[in-house]
Amino acid sequence: MRSAIKVLVVDDSALTRQILTRALSVDPAIEVVGTARTGVEAIEKTVALEPDVLTLDIEMPELTGIEALPHIIRSSDARVIMLSGIDDPDTTYQALDLGATDFIVKPAEGFASSIADLSEVLLKKIKLAYRVRPESRTAVREVEPVARDHHRAAATAPPPSRLVAITASTGGPPALETVFSGLGSGLDAAYLVVQHLPKGFTSSLVRRLARTSDLAFVVAEDGMLLERDTAYVAPHGLHMKVSGRRTLRIALEDTPSVHGVRPAADPLFQSVAGVAGTHGIGVVLTGMGADGARGSRAIVDAGGMTIVQDEDSSVVWGMPGATVRAGAASHVAPLEDIATEIRRGLRGVRVHE
Repeated sequence: MRSAIKVLVVDDSALTRQILTRALSVDPAIEVVGTARTGVEAIEKTVALEPDVLTLDIEMPELTGIEALPHIIRSSDARVIMLSGIDDPDTTYQALDLGATDFIVKPAEGFASSIADLSEVLLKKIKLAYRVRPESRTAVREVEPVARDHHRAAATAPPPSRLVAITASTGGPPALETVFSGLGSGLDAAYLVVQHLPKGFTSSLVRRLARTSDLAFVVAEDGMLLERDTAYVAPHGLHMKVSGRRTLRIALEDTPSVHGVRPAADPLFQSVAGVAGTHGIGVVLTGMGADGARGSRAIVDAGGMTIVQDEDSSVVWGMPGATVRAGAASHVAPLEDIATEIRRGLRGVRVHE
């Protein structure tokens, strides 16, 4: 019988530690082996207790969660789930860069008012984090800002003749940065991105991606014309599709969730298959679940191509694995080669003849 997942709860608030411990106690597969109230104490107890997973608050005395995180990653195999405020997504992304596996957004009104919902989310996140191989935790990686023409008027950009749809979930933000750092302007393409994120985090992701490439990055809006050298990131709470024939536009829809998420990749990929036919490209990166597999199947059936991240380089090989099992992966490649595969595909893929 598999032993329980050992969890260390770290927060400077005694009430929050109590609430988190109670939320975890409902599942016998989880064992809270200890609590800590400071970053220094978190480092010491990580070494002493050898937890499988930490929940780590960002704001704490002595050492913040951000300051303690690199020490925890270096000294243990623990997977770290950050407790983040919705008003500070940039710091949360910094934590993902430093090695955090995932994050939970603290409710604005506090944990006490939503203990049942918290239990469900927290247990799911911990069990998912436990499945992550310690060696696949994100390494510290600095991305230098890319020099670009900030005065380029989007309205003057010509339409793209090529489309690339990209999706990711758990482990996705750093993976997307890696992919886009290998892409740039001049490929006559537009990019459409679905990254599963909580509300309030999309704009921060767009800002981070803009550091990696001279492409333009925008939060997608309904009715936007697709333009070359531009990446459109789907906003939280709306599915993103592509509509039109020679003139392509963004269509945002408030329709039911797919795979429990909205936006989801499948509606986007299916729309790309419909408008691009044999000329669509779909890319499925790291993430839990099966989102993207059905849409990738549609792209392949329409004669397009798909590129899937391999298991060794994925934080979670859920979405990519589901795509492979569906027979919908034209190419399987490690993360560092995904951009190369996209460029190869773009050399022979055109939306409009």
